[in-house]
Amino acid sequence: MKLTRLSLTLIAILIVVLVTIGGIVGAGAAGVKWLAPIRTAMDYRWSFVAQESRTMNRCVGCHEPEDFHTCRSCHDGHGSADLADVPFNALIALAGDVPEPTWIPINELLPYRDQPNTQVALLDLLAEHEVEDFESVSMASTDGGLITVAREDLTPEALLMPHVDGVRFAAPNLHISTWLKGVVQIIVVGRDKPLRIDGQATSIGRLLVGPTMRVTVEQTDVMLKSPDDGLVRRAKTAGRIEGAPLSALVADPGYTLLIVRDARGETHNLSAQQASGALLAQRRGQVVLILPDRGQPQWIEGVVEVTTR
Repeated sequence: MKLTRLSLTLIAILIVVLVTIGGIVGAGAAGVKWLAPIRTAMDYRWSFVAQESRTMNRCVGCHEPEDFHTCRSCHDGHGSADLADVPFNALIALAGDVPEPTWIPINELLPYRDQPNTQVALLDLLAEHEVEDFESVSMASTDGGLITVAREDLTPEALLMPHVDGVRFAAPNLHISTWLKGVVQIIVVGRDKPLRIDGQATSIGRLLVGPTMRVTVEQTDVMLKSPDDGLVRRAKTAGRIEGAPLSALVADPGYTLLIVRDARGETHNLSAQQASGALLAQRRGQVVLILPDRGQPQWIEGVVEVTTR
């Protein structure tokens, strides 16, 4: 079968196109700068590339090409943020008798801090986190302040609002001494009391607003040899956990045997020495018996009852 002149022409054009495309793809893979969009389309989902393109188009309206966004335009070394007025790492802890304890970023809670009347009702915030039927709510501040308000004394006018680089609580229906500045923790006390300690019903929310203490756990020695001067420098790393000291909760601080029952129905027996310095704390949504002298695998999670003998 003979090929016509038209067929030969089409084959030649196809070969040229394929060679061209192959060269472009090869150059893109090799790192030619002007072919970066092609490499991007090859490496990422098209929906992701389209979304990033829309973001770039918005940026073009404000920035000159020489000042266009790069990683360096937003960050210094080791990921430090240059946007000092945006409190990315400022958080408020939501704890106690809530369905899901969490950390609430302040810049998400109050995103438009420089606008007038920027505020959120405390009851609305709690409702967003499925907290509606509760006994009281406490708030702690950066300088050690603590206020507690019963549910019946909270109205829709009880507000969280911007204050300097943090959050302030204010309520026109409450005494001005409760208008707390620098809120860093919200602790909810629910109506239910699912935790029992030596026969007394309580809850983790009630424990967290009572006497608490902080302990150092899992302290470890670390070292690093400097690539600059060859010296080895040492330090210690550890965790700090706040909770209610068990010795202040049990009926007899001089007990000899501690019996702990968890949510799975399992029973754990500890001697007084093994339980020395123990705390009841909230971690990952559970009540946990913290044993400071032991590692996390030996802590008891999901505690529902504690009994001493």
